[in-house]
Amino acid sequence: GRHEVWSWKTASKESLCLMWQKVKVQLMLSMSFLTALFWYCRRLYSFLAQLLKRWSSYLQRQLIRNLSVLPEVDLLGYSAREWKGETKQAKQMREAYEELFRSCHIKYLRQVRKDNYSVVRAVLFQIFSQGIHFPSWMKERDILKLPEKLLYSQGCNWIQQYSFGPERYTGPNTFGKLRKCMEALKTS
Repeated sequence: GRHEVWSWKTASKESLCLMWQKVKVQLMLSMSFLTALFWYCRRLYSFLAQLLKRWSSYLQRQLIRNLSVLPEVDLLGYSAREWKGETKQAKQMREAYEELFRSCHIKYLRQVRKDNYSVVRAVLFQIFSQGIHFPSWMKERDILKLPEKLLYSQGCNWIQQYSFGPERYTGPNTFGKLRKCMEALKTS
């Protein structure tokens, strides 16, 4: 009886060891596969997250680049930020913004996309968006001759040097282009 118990224990121990050897190999292969799969998925996730972040940044830049009118900013804060320093021009510009703040009660400004005409567009946008009345000189019948008046009666020589971006207008041709701009402004 003792020999049978010992052989039964030995047989079961040996069969368990053999089974463990087979299971261990399968378990090691499975664990290696799962580790490789986890590493691959983590790398794929990291790559996709980075790609999504780049794409999002690109779209944001495109949206901002194509955005003509930016969100509201504090008028006096904008003035202080844009016109730093103690030059005569900087002081005059800050005073002009402060006067606009006091006299027209304008607290906020919507910055218009920066290029050569941003100031003109910004002023027009403020006029239209806040219902500010046009100055009396805009209602004159001969407003279309304003560039010539400024040149000949007030000596504003800079008008002949005015540029329209890539379009090349110089000298007397400038008056024609400015007149077209004034017509468009008057009929708007």
